Amino acid sequence: MTSKSLSIRNIVLLLLLISFAVSCTNQDELFYQFKSTESSNWNKDKLFDFAVEVSDTSGIYDVFVEIRNTDQYKFRNLWLFVSNKTPEGNSKKDTINCELADMYGKWYGKGSNHYTLVLPLDQNIRFRIPGTYIYSVRQGMREENLKGITDVGLRIAKHTNN
Repeated sequence: MTSKSLSIRNIVLLLLLISFAVSCTNQDELFYQFKSTESSNWNKDKLFDFAVEVSDTSGIYDVFVEIRNTDQYKFRNLWLFVSNKTPEGNSKKDTINCELADMYGKWYGKGSNHYTLVLPLDQNIRFRIPGTYIYSVRQGMREENLKGITDVGLRIAKHTNN
C-alpha cells in the first residue's frame, strides 16, 4: 500500500469512529457526570458541585442523583444534603435518605463489585430560564469519612412517560 492510500484509509477509519461515538450518546440527556471521592472515602466536608448549562427552556426533565459504592460501605443508608441554585440566584435544599441495602445487606444498586444506585431527585420539571444551574451534593452522615462510597453523579434527562 502506498502512503496516500494509508492516509485515506486512516481518515475514513477516524470518521467512522467519530460517527459511532456521536451515535452512542444519549440524545435524551441534558447532563450526565460522575465525580470520584478520594480513595473511596467521602469526607463530610467534601461538596460535589455540578454546573449544568441549560439553553432549552421548553423541555420537561427528570433529575437523578447516582451513588456508586462498594462492599466496604458499612451502612444500609446514606443521608445526602442536595441543593440547587438557579441562574437568578434562587436556591433550594433537600435532605435525602438513600436506602442502599436491604436489612440483610443486599445492595439495591446494580453491579457486582461496585454498585450504582439511581435516586430520583426532581421529576417532571422545566427550567424556567436559560443559564447555569448549580447542583451540589454533600454527605450527611455522622462519620468524618465514609469508606466505600466511590462516586457521586448527577443525571438530567428528558422526561418520559414510562
